[in-house]
Amino acid sequence: MVQGTMNRVVDWVAHDAKAAAKALYRRPVIGAARMWREVLGGTCFIGVTGSAAKTTTKELLHAMLANCAPSMKNTDSNNQLYSVARTLIGARPGIRFCVQELGASKPGGLEPMLALLRPRVGVITTIGTDHFTAFRTREAVAHEKGTLVAALPADGLAVLNADDDLVAPMASLSRARVVTFGLHRPADFQGTLLRSCWPRRLTLRIEHGGSSVELATRLCGDYQSVAVLAATAAACSLGMSMAEAARAAAAFEPLLGRMSVHRTGQEVTFIRDDWKAPRWSLPAAFGFMNDAVASRKLIVLGTLSDSGGGAGRKYRRSVLDALEAADHVIGIGERAVSLAGRLDSPSDLRFHAFQSVEDASTWLRGFAQPGDLVLLKGSNVADHLARIALAADHAVSCWRRRCGRGIFCDHCRLLDSSAEEMRD
Repeated sequence: MVQGTMNRVVDWVAHDAKAAAKALYRRPVIGAARMWREVLGGTCFIGVTGSAAKTTTKELLHAMLANCAPSMKNTDSNNQLYSVARTLIGARPGIRFCVQELGASKPGGLEPMLALLRPRVGVITTIGTDHFTAFRTREAVAHEKGTLVAALPADGLAVLNADDDLVAPMASLSRARVVTFGLHRPADFQGTLLRSCWPRRLTLRIEHGGSSVELATRLCGDYQSVAVLAATAAACSLGMSMAEAARAAAAFEPLLGRMSVHRTGQEVTFIRDDWKAPRWSLPAAFGFMNDAVASRKLIVLGTLSDSGGGAGRKYRRSVLDALEAADHVIGIGERAVSLAGRLDSPSDLRFHAFQSVEDASTWLRGFAQPGDLVLLKGSNVADHLARIALAADHAVSCWRRRCGRGIFCDHCRLLDSSAEEMRD
């Protein structure tokens, strides 16, 4: 008991020291960014937030704007206060547009970021139930995201998703001009889905102000239309033509881990949607697989992100939904193993459970056939499912079950390490 208490004390001190160290070196950077922001009066700062599609929208919007004016963006999915400060420090006078992704993991999280960035343009993609433990409801998430719209100046621009029942009403919060985008409800930038079923990529027609353009993208899945419509609405409202936006969209590749395509030498195609896996996002990913055309369709299901209470029941429901969309489902982790053998036949014959990612990868290498389409759906920090796709073509040395690194395995030096300690 004494040893256990000492361990908890040590853990607490280590955690507190880590937080103190972070604050010590981050505070001066944030302070410097606040002062430097005063120099950047000629830059139009654009904030992008929402429960999904933030990073793709940010990257695509930047790709569009960079074709017509000096532009910059934050790196990767870095979307917290320190990241905003780093973006500002990196901006130089003469930059016309700066696109910054904004994330909120707790109530009130956006406020200091907005005070620092002072965006003139705000883009809201969609509202889900990410960070369920902190927010509990979609309404609470919407309230937090809406602070971006409320913070915009009167000469600014709010770009809102007309299809989302909690985003569209945010127009009432805005002093700025409001433009809307959507597929299903009337919007200023009205999209029509033309093609999206794999192996075809997402193609949309967008109509605005009496003009129309077809955007043939490299993106996978019709739900990525949110990012395409949001970026197009923002870029065109800032002066870009529809034709210029379409050309930029045509050259834009899916971001790694966000429905990105990984083809192996064995003619097995992986669709990597392995950045995060909140329960509310599964229907879109499973719908993509259900509609896809392939000789066999397999879904690898990892950890569901912050799913709240009833996690076991929700996991079971997720597996059953996956089985409706695919020929085989591979579950990884304690819940998968516990569920195996308790599903009703014949579903249980198509559900394959493994304790670890390494075990699942080994089995899949022997089971997969040319022409298979495999969806990887999980949380990168918890699962690192990317190793399953990467191991199809070359040896992977690191099979840690607990890692915690926020980067993809593709970029990790441990992936090809031969050190024995890379295993648990």
